[in-house]
Amino acid sequence: MPGLVSDATRAWEVNMHWPLNAQCAVWDVKGKGVDVWECVRPHQSTPQTQPPNSQYWRYVTRR
Repeated sequence: MPGLVSDATRAWEVNMHWPLNAQCAVWDVKGKGVDVWECVRPHQSTPQTQPPNSQYWRYVTRR
């Protein structure tokens, strides 16, 4: 179900297929927390498609 955050949320990485509604976690060095993003457009990840690119990701929460 979109919007819920799993304890097993994957870390974002390059060269991976991200399906619609998949979630990824990105470490925020400044905020010292993990931001969780939800895929809004299926894609193969590249540095240009990583969060916070709003064409591919929607911010969910911080953990």
